[in-house]
Amino acid sequence: MTDTGRTSRLRFALALTPLLVGASALLAGSAAGAVSVAFAGEVPVTVHAARVSASGVSASPGASGRGGLLPALATRMEQATVEDACVTSTTHLPVVGAVTAVVRIERASATGLTVEAGKATARSVKLSGARFDTPRVSLDRPTGLFTVGARKVSGSRVTTQPHAFTAGTITSRGVAIELRRGGSGCRPGAER
Repeated sequence: MTDTGRTSRLRFALALTPLLVGASALLAGSAAGAVSVAFAGEVPVTVHAARVSASGVSASPGASGRGGLLPALATRMEQATVEDACVTSTTHLPVVGAVTAVVRIERASATGLTVEAGKATARSVKLSGARFDTPRVSLDRPTGLFTVGARKVSGSRVTTQPHAFTAGTITSRGVAIELRRGGSGCRPGAER
């Protein structure tokens, strides 16, 4: 006799397999070549990177999410490179419980990258060709927004929690994907 209204773990795993194979193929394809990528979701994502460098950087405040619900700093980079990165995201699935996806990337580069994030930290940051601008409605009335930018930016031990990102092209090398039960992911400065 079987219980009605419940899905066995085997059936759930079989249903999840095509999704995982598709995600693995997409990431493996990006590791071998270049793909256009867009990400926006409600599942929290944390990115830790040992080193980040970018050129043609500009950032301004805005809102992210459905209906502009989350305050965010929208940062646009013409070229960006990330080294020794670890991306984690934990979601709660029916029957299974908490599942954490861990993606390790040896090196990734992107063109036309825009990241909307509410939080970012770094151990050190170096800017060259920095600029700051406050747009004005008139000579005596600023809009209240601002734009900061730099010709080149580099940082070490960077952690961010993006709400969304888009990129023209991302090329990756050394990609490893792991799914874990529970909520443990990568931590900055820890063994990945």
